[in-house]
Amino acid sequence: MAIDTTRFERIRQAAGSRSESDVFAFAQEHEGGVGGLLDEVFGNMPDVFRADRAKGQQADFQYVIKTPDGPHEYFVRIHDGICESGRGRVDSPQLTTTVELPTFLRLVTGRINGMQAFLRGKVKLSGNTLYAAKFEHWFERPS
Repeated sequence: MAIDTTRFERIRQAAGSRSESDVFAFAQEHEGGVGGLLDEVFGNMPDVFRADRAKGQQADFQYVIKTPDGPHEYFVRIHDGICESGRGRVDSPQLTTTVELPTFLRLVTGRINGMQAFLRGKVKLSGNTLYAAKFEHWFERPS
């Protein structure tokens, strides 16, 4: 299944040109609400995973996406050239990222740089933070 670049572009525009409250409202209007939007984003990760860039890497990533309705937890698992992602938790993740929904959407759409967001305190990392830079390189963003 190919990523729907039309939907990606709508998410990119919403994340980049609106206030945080507007981004939350955009997410709540999405089919399935915030959870539906996050399911779509994480569901597309295997489709844009570049196994050639992650050759030989094994890593589990945990995401805690903060919203006014409470946190949403998702994981990304990279193993044997395969990417799996979905709702829930993984045991002993190499890296846990905690981030507000608007910042997360800006990160995945390329509206902001991960390192800059981390240095500004918009992203909290725990675990092996070296994986943060690697992770971003392992995925292709639609242009």
